[in-house]
Amino acid sequence: MRKLWVALAAVGLVAAGPPARGQGGEPQLLAVNAIRFYSPASATTTIEVVCELGLGAMVSGPTQAVHYRVAVSVRDTTGLELQRSDWSREVPREVAMMRGATSVETFSFRTAPGRYQVVVQATPETGSAIERTLEISGYATRPSISDLLVADAVRLAGSDSGAVAAGEIERGGLVLRTSPVPHLSPTEASLTYYAEVYLWPGAPREGDLRVSIQGPGARSVVQTTPRQVRFSPGGGITRGSLDLAGLPAGQYTLQLRVALGDSTLVAEAPFAMNPPRVVDSTAVAAGPAADPFADASEAGLDSLYAPLVYLLEPREQGVYERLAVDGKRKFLRDFWTRRDPLLGANGAMAQFYRGVAYVSDAFREGGAGQIPGWRTDRGRIFLKNGRWDEILQRPMASPKPYEAWKYTRGRFRWYVFLDRSGLGHYQLIGSNDRQEPGLRDWQPELSLTENYNDVARFLGLVENQQ
Repeated sequence: MRKLWVALAAVGLVAAGPPARGQGGEPQLLAVNAIRFYSPASATTTIEVVCELGLGAMVSGPTQAVHYRVAVSVRDTTGLELQRSDWSREVPREVAMMRGATSVETFSFRTAPGRYQVVVQATPETGSAIERTLEISGYATRPSISDLLVADAVRLAGSDSGAVAAGEIERGGLVLRTSPVPHLSPTEASLTYYAEVYLWPGAPREGDLRVSIQGPGARSVVQTTPRQVRFSPGGGITRGSLDLAGLPAGQYTLQLRVALGDSTLVAEAPFAMNPPRVVDSTAVAAGPAADPFADASEAGLDSLYAPLVYLLEPREQGVYERLAVDGKRKFLRDFWTRRDPLLGANGAMAQFYRGVAYVSDAFREGGAGQIPGWRTDRGRIFLKNGRWDEILQRPMASPKPYEAWKYTRGRFRWYVFLDRSGLGHYQLIGSNDRQEPGLRDWQPELSLTENYNDVARFLGLVENQQ
């Protein structure tokens, strides 16, 4: 099994981070990691190898496309090659030359107990190969817990969610996107964790799970309250997502601890938080002398039109889709001219599309095709009303995370969102906005009375008792 995921920081598809670092702090053009899972029935180990390649290292000559080969070899301690797979890749030159552009490959194999070498080699069309070797062991005996897998995006597996795509690992009903060291950003700050517990004979089946984020020197900077977990006789999985917005830029470790009676199972994995990046809106807000729609392709026009669903007046609805390219261009030009005559860099159009760029990052959700943030409930409310005046966030709430937004300027409005999946997919469940119908009976959605009281006090629906 092998997959490719191209990370493009410059175009905003995936926020690629700085290059991985070696032990001496030098940039790694090719970083490799592995996550191990155990199969009790066959006493074998499934090893998911994840490697990230800096595409700039593969550029050679002035060609329009960058060609290179990737080879993965599994060897025993004597150097005997047990398994090998290699494949070719082609990436547009302009993509490979973008700052921070990387490709992520995954390779999966199953092995018996023992020690092995995984050798990953990337070779450009002309030039020298880059090679990394990873030493890894298949479990000799039944472990208590697997390695920890952390991911910067996750979706539910299933026939209607699409095939496992580039850079994704499918495990336990989830499809997780990962890399050797996943990189988060202030606007994409959700980290998902996944591990498997393999219970031994006589082991307790109930216990507590605690997650902590550790910074330099193993100092704990974030720690969740213990959550009760229950496993079947053979074990089970532990999974969840953390919203780490506000975490300073740097290198971190997520530590998972499962307490079962007198035993504590521990698994750790690294990740990084990138510094904030500036969204470039000059393509839309070019100034009063430019026509931002003149040279746009039909696909570009369609992408500019799509978020306008929240702004269209009744007489404007259903018109755009029936138009040819020139008609679409004129529709958008007339639409914005009525609202922003100068089409200036600080006008209504530029501000709206800056908002679209922000929510597309801040509220992006997993699933087939990765739902852009402007199509989510939180993105819609943000684009219609702007940034909240006050916010209540409970990303660690049990049994399900929730948050509430409050607008206090002008007409008082509030909105309550619930993450029903526990994976960062927030849905609007309550509001006093008459344009958001069918959201009146939201108290049962929060499950626990204390959660409802928490939100109600924040919204001023009940007195805030001391």
